Amino acid sequence: MDTEIEAILVTFIRENCLPQKVQMTLGKEDNLFDTGTIDSAGLIHFIGFIEDRFNIVIPDEDLIPEKFTTIASITAYVRARIHESAIESLR
Repeated sequence: MDTEIEAILVTFIRENCLPQKVQMTLGKEDNLFDTGTIDSAGLIHFIGFIEDRFNIVIPDEDLIPEKFTTIASITAYVRARIHESAIESLR
């Protein structure tokens, strides 16, 4: 599941956050803000995409840099939210 989530996130970033001719390698642990890949405005668009694509809600209190700094941290967060949503739907 993590590999699928990562692939979806990387595809979105490549298509929406990087200039089209830039061939940049995105490592799982690369800081997306330090590399200039995502800025604060881009993060808002990215959060909307994540919510829509994975059918999850990201509460305001979760909008902290530690959760959205790297592909690895975003993947872990999305996986956890998907799991939480699945449990909530069973109730």
